[in-house]
Amino acid sequence: MHSAGARLAGAAIVLAVYYWTLFATGSSPQDAIEAHLQQDMQSSLALFDAGRFDDALAPTERVVGQLPRQAVFRERLALIFQKLNRPEDEAREWEAMMAASPTPIDACPMVAEAYRRMKREDLALTAFARCAALQPANPDFYVFLGQAQLRAGRPADARRTFEQGLAIDESYPDLHLLLGIRQFDAGEVGVAKESFDRFLLLAPSRRDEVAVWLDRIGARR
Repeated sequence: MHSAGARLAGAAIVLAVYYWTLFATGSSPQDAIEAHLQQDMQSSLALFDAGRFDDALAPTERVVGQLPRQAVFRERLALIFQKLNRPEDEAREWEAMMAASPTPIDACPMVAEAYRRMKREDLALTAFARCAALQPANPDFYVFLGQAQLRAGRPADARRTFEQGLAIDESYPDLHLLLGIRQFDAGEVGVAKESFDRFLLLAPSRRDEVAVWLDRIGARR
């Protein structure tokens, strides 16, 4: 998955060149409003890249107001709200981006994580489910969704989700670990041991993460 920063920079350059050409050639009859838009686009990008998120907020909001269907600016505004620790506003912008973008998956999993920071696990669960549906071949989203289901008190659903993720990518170590814990909690000690052993085979440097479960299995035998 390409980074948000790379997407923002690439799309912003294309738009900036387009608007510079439009205004510089005098081919547009638009007046000072268009010039202000160009200035805001440039300021938004420069201030964002400089990490001056407080200062980048106003010009970015003005650009979004003028170009509400341009997902790149919605994404930048969401990231600004993220940096400013304003999760309600961040979630709103991710949702708007998902509605505007031809690739709504670009808002995942950030939209769900914004809801989590709002302490809205219900909305986060729904968002993780949407993300998994948007990219059903990506096992990452089955990890996110399954963990959200666990937080919602739905362990059986979480187990099925982890199993679905492994059906997509059997070499994903975290899914083996998470599934093994579900199996252990269900009293399936033998199959849980197999899942933990598979996790160690795939991620031998992460033995500490599974050690407590192996110790518990040893204590039960």
